[in-house]
Amino acid sequence: MRQEFLILERDREMDMVRAGVRQARNGDGSVVLFEGSRGAGKTSLLTAARQEAEKSGLRVLHARAGELERGFAWVVVRQLFEHCLNTGDRTAHGDLLAGPAALAGSIFDYADPERLSEPPAGDAGLYRLLHGLYWLCKNLSSTAPVMLLVDDAHHADTASLRFVDYLVNRLEGSGVLLVLAHAPDGPAPAQELLLSVGRSPLARQSVLDPLGPAAVREAITVRLGGMPHDDVTAACLAATDGNPLHLVELLDEMRRRGIAPHQAAADAVPGLTPVRIAKEVTRQLHRLPVSARALADAVAVLGADADPGHCAAAAELDNGDVLRAVDALREADILGTGVPYGFRRPVVQQIVYEQMSSEVRNALHERSARSLHAAGACLSTVAEHLCRTDPGRDPWTVQILRAAAVEAMRRAEAAKATRYLRRALADSAAERDPWILGQLGSAELRARQASAIEHLREALRRMHDPVVRTRLRLELGLALTASAQYEEALALLAKTDAAHRADTAAESVGQAASSVAAVVARITPGHRGAGGPLGVTTVSRSHAAVEALSRGCPSHRVARLAAAALADAAPSFDEDTELTDAVVAAWALGQCGDADTAERVLRDTAHQAFDGGRLLASATAWGVLSWTLLDTGRLAEAEAAARQLLRQEECSLMLACVPLAATVLTHCLIETGRLQEAEDCLRDNRLTGVLPPTALFVPLRIARVRLHLRQDRFEVGLRDLADCRDQAGQEGWLYPSASCEYLPDVTRALSITTGLRAAHKLAADVTERARAFGAARPLAAALRTQGEIAGGDEGLEMLEDAARLLASTPYRLEQARTLVALGAALRRQGRRAAARRRLKAGMDLAHRIGASVLETSASAELRLAGVRQIRSGPQQRAPLTPAEERVAHKAAAGLSNREISQALFVTVKTVEWHLSQAYAKLGIARRGELSRALTGDTPAHDDGICRSA
Repeated sequence: MRQEFLILERDREMDMVRAGVRQARNGDGSVVLFEGSRGAGKTSLLTAARQEAEKSGLRVLHARAGELERGFAWVVVRQLFEHCLNTGDRTAHGDLLAGPAALAGSIFDYADPERLSEPPAGDAGLYRLLHGLYWLCKNLSSTAPVMLLVDDAHHADTASLRFVDYLVNRLEGSGVLLVLAHAPDGPAPAQELLLSVGRSPLARQSVLDPLGPAAVREAITVRLGGMPHDDVTAACLAATDGNPLHLVELLDEMRRRGIAPHQAAADAVPGLTPVRIAKEVTRQLHRLPVSARALADAVAVLGADADPGHCAAAAELDNGDVLRAVDALREADILGTGVPYGFRRPVVQQIVYEQMSSEVRNALHERSARSLHAAGACLSTVAEHLCRTDPGRDPWTVQILRAAAVEAMRRAEAAKATRYLRRALADSAAERDPWILGQLGSAELRARQASAIEHLREALRRMHDPVVRTRLRLELGLALTASAQYEEALALLAKTDAAHRADTAAESVGQAASSVAAVVARITPGHRGAGGPLGVTTVSRSHAAVEALSRGCPSHRVARLAAAALADAAPSFDEDTELTDAVVAAWALGQCGDADTAERVLRDTAHQAFDGGRLLASATAWGVLSWTLLDTGRLAEAEAAARQLLRQEECSLMLACVPLAATVLTHCLIETGRLQEAEDCLRDNRLTGVLPPTALFVPLRIARVRLHLRQDRFEVGLRDLADCRDQAGQEGWLYPSASCEYLPDVTRALSITTGLRAAHKLAADVTERARAFGAARPLAAALRTQGEIAGGDEGLEMLEDAARLLASTPYRLEQARTLVALGAALRRQGRRAAARRRLKAGMDLAHRIGASVLETSASAELRLAGVRQIRSGPQQRAPLTPAEERVAHKAAAGLSNREISQALFVTVKTVEWHLSQAYAKLGIARRGELSRALTGDTPAHDDGICRSA
């Protein structure tokens, strides 16, 4: 197994061996040289060459040179020939040493052991021995071609290498193939002789390249028993630099620790230190001077910043010692060439770093930090070193860490800022500093870490500055809201609202706190009014717009309030809050149909907030913007934005951006048929259980309802929707646009479980409320759903009204849905030409926006309309649900709908529903095509056109 890995991507080298073997069998000699660094796979390549030669009938003699045997004479020569000379057959021995070969007999004369290691006496004596060895090779090849293999030739003794050089010039007509493997860093005499060998016109040479991604992926697959994730392949390639031996050792270490090649393993790979490689590196380092070991430690600590000056400061060496240490490390093949200094292979850095004592490592990081800071390095680089030192009483350390945390927050790296501040807080010089506690709590809030509450509370208790106390109350109120502690948050924010009126210096913070308090009151059950039990007052027109929207006021009134809020000349708050006036007003405008203005405002707000270091405001703006992108049919952009917001660790606090992003991502995954991935994402973000009963989580609850229904979990989905609608009705959260996503799926579920009457009643009620609201998208969605249920001329008229409403809007996803529904209705009425036009337009639009499930449904309807639809390029079909798959397989086996219903204990109507969904997803039109579609035996076409049948 090990050898199989090490000869990956060595086809060129094996071709050279095969050519040499053929030449030797034809009675002519040649030489093949392989050059490679330690671990490049030279030994395994020679083993494969040996097997190839033996398979072709060559007699193989092999030897391996050793570093500790370099000072003895004829060591490699004796390894090559003594086995065939000491067979016990004196006749064979005499035949081999017959004629001029007898001149070399003294090399194999073991009667006088003291003479075995003596070098040849004078040039004349050496020539006789070399000539005798040449004739020994001639005698060996007289009966069969011979392969001479020498591994690690750079360690060979000089006398043996002189023989190799002598033999190369006499290989023609000898039937001897000489194969050598060597490293480029051997002693000068050995390198000179090997260069002389390589200059022969009979020589074929190859420098062994590192393995590439394909070979690394294949090695991981075979060694660990599974196809690796691309991130794991990249991590293994980076850690080993494509060195085959290092790769094998790394994979053995992963297997020993039970690390599977999944994406999560990519972060663990750089920290692995294979035992064999670690021992080899340690052995090499212990043979070097003390200064070289100190420099290696400094390079391991400094990493990419290991230039000569910083290395000298960290290792406490002068410039001359550094240069001599570099030469020693490069000669040992530990350091590579160039500046800054770096190890030949990344895994060596980890080995050197781990073998340092904690005292040495601590001192190196401290000296590195001071050297880098003095040279003007960025604060984050200095802080990373300080985070690896032991806490002490150094005010300079605390100062640098705090400054680095501020810089990290400006770059939206909240998690990194929390690490710096925790290290600063651990220092005894700052362990009770309320300023650092507040700074840490603020960073933890933006990193969505629950520890923010504890640190902000402690900072508030110790802080005496009134302005800072007001700011801490605002931060703590946000953290409490994100942890669903609404009553305490409202009480705290109300205190801040009252405090700012008594202290004009805190006016900006107090206004922000009042705004947050108003929003919290409106999104929290039991606190709907502006003058609620906690006395929170309305502070802006944007909140009035949301209030009007939640009560179901006409869209033109809501839009007027939202537009007035955006035109308000009042400056934005300097404090970082989530639901700013601009975000709230833009969201309300988007719900009323002005998606273009909403998008412009949200993008501007997100960028301005980010540039100003207001990460909470920026994240919420991006969350609402991703919702707008979804509504307007830009699924890929919406999914990317949502994933970016959810891509955090330790995400305990549910900031406003979390439910927003999770909602958008769930809908995007549903539209592209990735239902299991949607469920996994919700589980990974701890959003599968009971959600907080606030308005912010209503859209996410609706998205989960839709996911349940698409997974055929009708009972669960309908129950959750009923609970959500009941609470929304009690609290006054009557957002008319909320029905756009769930209504079609819910009516289909009701049709299957309860009947068409219940589905029709729900659609009619929603349509009535949508007409009262007046926005185009929710009304079009309601008309489309009601029209599909009603059918006939009445339903067709509703569908056409929906299409007209959407014609001049940017809501492309809803447009595509309506066009497909209208085309299907026209097809059922026998108007096939009109149906094809609508279906083709809907399918093309769905394809452009990436709504693959809808595209598949349109394709199936086109086939029913008499069009053989063929689209070039890969299409992502939505997978069948388990229930659809069971029904489809039984139908393909020839069972009738009634027989299937009896076998699966479901109604005939349920069977019909599942079959229609299966037809749409599989892109077929009739029962007879099920068998072929389920087995994937679909004819391929590539002309990318639609043809009428």
